[in-house]
Amino acid sequence: MHKSRWRKQRKFREQCAVDGTMTRFSSPVSALIICMNEGDMIGACLESIDFCAEIIVVDSGSTDNTLDVVQEFIAKGYPIRLFHNDWPGFPRQRKFALDQATQRWCLSIEADEAIDDLLRQSIVAVTQPPNDVMDGWYVRRRDKLKGYGYAHRWVLHNRLLRLFRRDKATMDVNLRVHESFEVPGETDTIESGVLLHRREVTVAEDLARANTYSSLKVATLIERGKKPGLIRLVLSPLGNFLKFYLAKRYFLCGRHGFVYSMMVMVYSFATEAKLYEASRDTAPSAAIAASRPPKSSRPRQGLTTKPD
Repeated sequence: MHKSRWRKQRKFREQCAVDGTMTRFSSPVSALIICMNEGDMIGACLESIDFCAEIIVVDSGSTDNTLDVVQEFIAKGYPIRLFHNDWPGFPRQRKFALDQATQRWCLSIEADEAIDDLLRQSIVAVTQPPNDVMDGWYVRRRDKLKGYGYAHRWVLHNRLLRLFRRDKATMDVNLRVHESFEVPGETDTIESGVLLHRREVTVAEDLARANTYSSLKVATLIERGKKPGLIRLVLSPLGNFLKFYLAKRYFLCGRHGFVYSMMVMVYSFATEAKLYEASRDTAPSAAIAASRPPKSSRPRQGLTTKPD
């Protein structure tokens, strides 16, 4: 690592150690959570973000104990504002949550994720003057592999734009999949701490995810005039497998890392193959665009990743 970069990160970690000791609910951050039937997951998520001055929870019609869990945390004094909004699709639901926020900073987090202690300290630090000079921060998310646990610490975890200034954030509500908040200004990556993705995904669930999300992605690609290509069909799946298995070091997770990387390959192939097939058919139906994938089939990468 370049010396200037190393010094920057060391200074950042030292600042986190000083500034990351604030009391609960005092950081100028609005946490944004959209959920449905996450009763078994949302509790740990809420516990991990008790540094936020505001927590926006948007539920789209849970039928399990999700709302009961949220109410329990409200009774404990958590600054939760609970909303119901019928499901309009991921981008519009996230935009709805953003529109309810009042703090300077927003933290987008899924109900099945949690902030670890180091990331907590980092977020507290970068959202306080004079450190709050960026418009957005990428964080690294550590996935949980079924049968293995959290991915090896030396894996190059995906970077996701999850922390951003409320007044700078925008969302393309026309996207069907891989939606992400965007900020026009300067961004950086928080290297200290990780976002823990606590849900273990089975192969069957991952296959369902690949099928559902590849269809949604193809619908968007066709609308944008994207044409299929034989070279992409052949090379893109293999390239994605090598990216995750070798470049991102999932080989360190043994056979579980191999399966994980293969599922990325399957998703890539399904997308390219469906694009080729759909190029001969009519435009995708509105039913595909409006569908809500089951929670177990949400993409492992969550919001759009930043290339490493």
